[in-house]
Amino acid sequence: MVVHNKSIRILAIGLFICLLAVLSACSDDLSQLERIKSRGVLRIALIATPPLYFPDESHIQGYDYEIISDYAKSIGTELEITRANTISEIITLLKQGKVHLGIAGSAPPYLDDKIQSGTAYNQDEWYVIGNRNNDLPKVIEDITPSTVIVAKGSKPSLVLSNLKTNYPSLFWLELPNGNTRQVLEQVNLDNFRLSIVNADVYTYYRYLYPEIKIALTLPREYPSHWLSYKDDDMSISNSINNFIDRYKKSGKLEQRYNTYYRHLNVFNYTDSSYYLRLIKEKLPQYSLYFKNAAKDNEFDERFLAAVSYQESHWNDKARSHTGVRGLMMLTQDTAKRVGVTDRLDPKQSIMGGAKYLNILKASLPERIQEPDRSWMTLAAYNVGLGHLEDARILTESLGDNPDLWIDVEKHLPKLSQKEWYKKTKYGYARGHEPVAFVRRIRRYYDILRLYQQEEILEKLDQPLELDKVQITSPAL
Repeated sequence: MVVHNKSIRILAIGLFICLLAVLSACSDDLSQLERIKSRGVLRIALIATPPLYFPDESHIQGYDYEIISDYAKSIGTELEITRANTISEIITLLKQGKVHLGIAGSAPPYLDDKIQSGTAYNQDEWYVIGNRNNDLPKVIEDITPSTVIVAKGSKPSLVLSNLKTNYPSLFWLELPNGNTRQVLEQVNLDNFRLSIVNADVYTYYRYLYPEIKIALTLPREYPSHWLSYKDDDMSISNSINNFIDRYKKSGKLEQRYNTYYRHLNVFNYTDSSYYLRLIKEKLPQYSLYFKNAAKDNEFDERFLAAVSYQESHWNDKARSHTGVRGLMMLTQDTAKRVGVTDRLDPKQSIMGGAKYLNILKASLPERIQEPDRSWMTLAAYNVGLGHLEDARILTESLGDNPDLWIDVEKHLPKLSQKEWYKKTKYGYARGHEPVAFVRRIRRYYDILRLYQQEEILEKLDQPLELDKVQITSPAL
């Protein structure tokens, strides 16, 4: 009997080994895309800084991140993110097989036989930038050798190498173990003379570093595209190329771009500098109130702070000619509705404003998703729910989507035109005002996110090694 049981065990082990061999053979037959789907995880490496990626827990997570996130959903996987400072780090991770895709934003083709670029989804200008207080070059030939500094292995370094063929006199300095954010900060402080940066990054960081200024635009634009390791298996490459093509045709790519950049198309140096100063000097005294109000009403505290700055510039004694008062500029009726007895009391005003925003947000149709839900809440805060609903009805009647802010904001200004407002329930409204109102708050919100996120990212940076900066010219 003992011998019989032993034989059964040996037979079972043998069958198990055969099964493993069969499964392994089946696994080997799967394409890379099929393996990714079966494991349910898409591993990506990206330069984890705005605007590609905001590594906080906001519903606004980054332009490139949201595109790759939509791709991951389309193939039924989750994202696993590996942070990188430079494009060189991304290439290394791809070659080591630690990630499936690399995302670096706008850059020239990476000249490596083992790396392939996917379909382009964004075309970006590149700028030479310097401190606005200095005399800056107007053409590339005016750039003094070794006055341009970039991070070693970064996209700016790759761009300069790409330009070298046509500009043999171009020499620059490379900062080891640095990143583009650090370089921009040093130019802002006037510690570095010049650097280069792509338009999307400049669009954001000029608000955090307002002393930087465009000296000249480089002669070539470069696309954004995802990078992957090149081998005989083209399944993942074909999949992402098909996705990008569909994404463009559907209009979603344009929607994403407008979400992240359209509200930043106006830069005011004085306003940005003043706002940064008040973030340091005045916001801290109200931060706890914003935090508590945000928690009680399910908002991002920076969102509430941005609304308050737009309304009162964080002046708790603010008052308009129409009689609205306090940090959140509440009317008497609104204050009464949300239980505010003293509109000049900072704590009451912030809590009351947050409660009112929450009421407006809850009044919107459930099908309106974030972030459009927040932008429409702001519009209602400015112009009223009735006029917002009129604009949404107009939007739908004209063939656009009433649940997307990018479409609704196109038609809100029509509420000031008789041919349109006579068709609405609530009539005339200065429809251009909520559009400008929302754009300003979104700018203030993004600046505050950048400011606070920079404090986090700086802790992850390696110290600048200025004594190891090296002159570079690939043609040598």
